[in-house]
Amino acid sequence: MVGCNFMLELKTFKGGFDSNFCYILFDNKSKDAAIIDTSINPDLLLNFIKNNNLKLNFVIILHSHFDHLVGYEFYKENNIPIYAHESFKQEVTKKLKHKEKISLGNSKLKILHTPGHIYDCICILAENKLFTSDTLFIDSCGRCDLQGANIEHMYKSLYHLILKLPEDIIIYPGHDYGNKPFATLKEQKQTNFYLQAKNKENFFKTRMNL
Repeated sequence: MVGCNFMLELKTFKGGFDSNFCYILFDNKSKDAAIIDTSINPDLLLNFIKNNNLKLNFVIILHSHFDHLVGYEFYKENNIPIYAHESFKQEVTKKLKHKEKISLGNSKLKILHTPGHIYDCICILAENKLFTSDTLFIDSCGRCDLQGANIEHMYKSLYHLILKLPEDIIIYPGHDYGNKPFATLKEQKQTNFYLQAKNKENFFKTRMNL
């Protein structure tokens, strides 16, 4: 992706239940915008959208844990389109499939189904940005001991999917749990213990011994 002309801009919000990150991704030319990972009071997000003359096209839920569903009822009641993975159990405007691409302005967002932390986790690949929610944190990864989690699925999501992406992709996680808010995949390969397992059994052992 080096040398690409990227069109999407990003605004990051931090707060919510547990140092959550929420993102507004927007095309400053077309003014189309999307809310990524709904974990922040929608009033704050909509104020930014209004003050910057943006058009909110949709919000994307990245998984169904309560701290990532902030404003769900508000968006429904105000007829703001809500997108989520097809395994998401509540009502949404659009159910997303693995590797599906959706438009935002003149760019495409690619949906990656990354179960493990919970069955309906998705990551969003937008140009050089990967929004990972609770699948991958900076120098950590999501828990696999909660209801709906599966450690083998987590291994596949990390090692068979995310680690196959270009190293210059920037990871934007769902919580501020690391020593910085974002990092390249190349950096994470060097510093994230959970991306350095020699095999599946080694990953299981390290992840389960937290």
